Amino acid sequence: MKTIVLAVFSLQGNGAERVVQTLARNINALGGTAHIVIFKDTIDLPLDNGVHIHKFPYRAFRSLPRKIRPKIAAKFFDRFIRKNIGTPDLVLSNLHPVDFILSKSRLPNIHFIMHNNTSQEYALDGAADPRLNRLKQIYSGKKCICVSKGVEEDMQALFGQSIETRTIYNPVEPALIQRQADEPVPPRKDYIVNVGKFKKAKRHDRLLHAYAQAKTPYDLLLVGTGPLLEETKALAQSLGIADRVHFVGFQKNPFPLIKAARFMVVSSEYEGLNMTILEAIALGVPVISTDCPSGPAEILPTPNLVSPPDNIEALSARMTEASDNPERFRIDFPEKFDAKAVTRAYMSLSA
Repeated sequence: MKTIVLAVFSLQGNGAERVVQTLARNINALGGTAHIVIFKDTIDLPLDNGVHIHKFPYRAFRSLPRKIRPKIAAKFFDRFIRKNIGTPDLVLSNLHPVDFILSKSRLPNIHFIMHNNTSQEYALDGAADPRLNRLKQIYSGKKCICVSKGVEEDMQALFGQSIETRTIYNPVEPALIQRQADEPVPPRKDYIVNVGKFKKAKRHDRLLHAYAQAKTPYDLLLVGTGPLLEETKALAQSLGIADRVHFVGFQKNPFPLIKAARFMVVSSEYEGLNMTILEAIALGVPVISTDCPSGPAEILPTPNLVSPPDNIEALSARMTEASDNPERFRIDFPEKFDAKAVTRAYMSLSA
């Protein structure tokens, strides 16, 4: 029986954190033993029976100077794992704050899951950007799992032969999503849905400008929270569409809202893969998206994509088309994203 540790900063309700839970659940289902280790006691997501959750006391190390923090914290992390779990067969590190520490870990068989397009996430300004050197200190010489081929190509362009990369797509459980989507939701007018954190990368500003221009009878439902939420609400007011744009906040189970939508629209500047696209497809919901780096083009056919991503007029026109004929943008779920196949690929790393 393989023991697999999935380290993530918290279990907030974002994409990477949901991926960690999905992987852990399927590792157990396939005969392994999954342990999620969190660095911060924030848990927005419902916990799965049978998945072990451990809370590493990272707060105690936050006051250490950045130069020495990873080495010291990693030493205590390794001791924490061996005491509470034993020696794992595989360690999966998720997101930069955890990668920063685990880059100094001496545990065996650590892989770093790259959930986003690194160049875009850090807005890197060429090879001389000092942030790139800091990232090289973390990832050079490491094994990196990329959630899309676009993410892998970006990592190779940044780090070259100094890292080992491979693509393993994010796992999706269509049957579970469909069951969760059957929960009742309050009746609403027909609407278009967007699910995502209110942050710069998701470009809700672009979405609202396109929606204001689109010829659609449908309201727009925005699911999520984040630092740009109030700014986005103010923009809806200034565009004169506040009565048609509904902010419903973070939803532990967004699937009933997705299932009931006429279609989903994604307006991102960049992605790693974008789980909400896959979840909508699993529910039979049409999707249109900006053709941003990375991920959407690896899921959706060309007619569902808007290129370039910053073309607000083209996004608006595609929203009008999807309103008139949503069936044109409905596709079958791609089996390469099925959770069981993806989890087997991860478990093979511990062979």
